[in-house]
Amino acid sequence: MVGNAVWPKSARVEQLENQTKFQADPEQSLVSIVIAARNNGPFLAEAIESALNQSVECEVVYVDDCSFDNSLKIAGRYQDQGLQVIRSQFHRGVCEARNRGASFAKGDYLLFLDGDDVLQADYVQKHLDAITPETPFVYGSAEAFGAFSTFWDAPEWDDGRLWLRNFVNTSALWNRHAFETAGGWRNKINTMWDWDLALRGARLGTPAKSQAVLLYRQHPGSWSANIQTKKEERQESMLPRMRQICTRLSVGSIISGRLVDYFPQWMSAVAQAVKLINSQEPVELVLLDNSNNPRTLEQIRREAYRYLNIFESIRVVPHPVKYHHTTERDRRNKVAQFMAHACNRLKAEMKGEIHWIIEDDILIPLEAGKELTENLTTGWVPPNAVSGCYRSRHVESQFVGGYFDEEHIVKAFKELGDKITSVDYCGTGCLMYWKDRTPKYWRSHYRDSPAHDWAWCAQLKRENGEILMLPSVHCGHVQTPENILY
Repeated sequence: MVGNAVWPKSARVEQLENQTKFQADPEQSLVSIVIAARNNGPFLAEAIESALNQSVECEVVYVDDCSFDNSLKIAGRYQDQGLQVIRSQFHRGVCEARNRGASFAKGDYLLFLDGDDVLQADYVQKHLDAITPETPFVYGSAEAFGAFSTFWDAPEWDDGRLWLRNFVNTSALWNRHAFETAGGWRNKINTMWDWDLALRGARLGTPAKSQAVLLYRQHPGSWSANIQTKKEERQESMLPRMRQICTRLSVGSIISGRLVDYFPQWMSAVAQAVKLINSQEPVELVLLDNSNNPRTLEQIRREAYRYLNIFESIRVVPHPVKYHHTTERDRRNKVAQFMAHACNRLKAEMKGEIHWIIEDDILIPLEAGKELTENLTTGWVPPNAVSGCYRSRHVESQFVGGYFDEEHIVKAFKELGDKITSVDYCGTGCLMYWKDRTPKYWRSHYRDSPAHDWAWCAQLKRENGEILMLPSVHCGHVQTPENILY
């Protein structure tokens, strides 16, 4: 299940994903509409009728979550029209009620409806028009009615950036296998359930937008109308919490073999920092071995695999790229080309939504992962990347990070201060970033300068991205195992 996914994938996950891709045929499959509700008596009949009166035949299942109003009596009136009614002896909560309904439903596709919302007659058909056997789910826009009216136009998938905020409502149409593989509904922070599910489901394929519009009732008793959930400061605190709960982190490094005797200390620091993050999703570690030495490769594997209790998976990938140079200028150009190539390889290998690159000569503090992830996920619009701080091996009075001036000359920091700073550039020694909100490719040169990190940061800034440098993540730069520059 995605909530406890492993790399490499288990046979069960492979089987379910293959089913998701190849079994369900929208033109020949049954759609089940699951209505999970509690005390929605005043609105329930309209919701049920809208589900029963779809332009395509659907199975309709009503799960009553221990109502104490007349909801069950209302639902009973529609049983002779095919409505299946499931009673609960105690209050389970909306997520468990929806999952219970899904387990009773027979459809290859599942659609969930709240007991106070309404589906237009062609709602399911419009979703089916947009879905394919490879689509995990289809979503649409929503129109509020009742206490107030407004229209929420959902963006196309490629423009949406779901990690920023949710635009997938409860009544998406799910491929059943994708829903089950994603882990179904779950309750982590007592709200934002549809966002949580959509984030997990989107890992299984590319969702699609349809022309369907959900009629989303607003009334004083509805969850979304609750004033506590609509306060901006409460929303701003919930967004980061959900990002932190749902995100998957990939840690990557390029191991040159130059400091192989130091690798156990480096590996221990990385593992402890990852453990302190206390991630609810699995974390993977990807190491590119560029040592070109079979004995070094074996040492790296043996040491890294000691931490399989911290990482869901550890992959040591041979990366035997060599370069030759004749002059110092040629060497610098070849190094920049190699680093850009290796960073692109890492990005392709790492599967998480957040990537954390830690170079093999950087000693990170224990709190590094926690500080970086919290700052990368915070706010209405989180930053695109965050960086730790470390000194340059070549100019020890300078940190690797700072600004470009009007002539694009690099102005590096000589002092850090104690405030988080938005910068024009940083290094890749301790860099964490959103995979889908940063440049797709690493390039080797910034203008004529061989600097893959400057080039990547400059491209991000041109796209109006933001990079934050955290003085609280003060790393050591290892010159030799006995000499660490702070």
